[in-house]
Amino acid sequence: MKRFALIALMIPLAGPAFAGKAENCAATAGIVADAVAQRADGKDLSDTVAFLGSDAGGVKARYREAVPALVDWVYTLPEDQLTDAAPKAFEDACLAHES
Repeated sequence: MKRFALIALMIPLAGPAFAGKAENCAATAGIVADAVAQRADGKDLSDTVAFLGSDAGGVKARYREAVPALVDWVYTLPEDQLTDAAPKAFEDACLAHES
């Protein structure tokens, strides 16, 4: 699960400065969950980035700049980590990260 801790280091950069840590972690974990679902459905990386970065993707505008990095990361995960546990592990690592 070191991969989750490594990507969590990006969170202070990904979320807006005015949002709290818990909000940033929850929002970015939501992006991870959506990317996992898209990948599991057979969508390719560029289609997933385009979808989640659009109005139809459901990601709040202030978090859309984090979409490419988070989706890219999800697409590097081994298939056995593409479960409902991935977003939770990501969020836990994000919350535990000292910024």
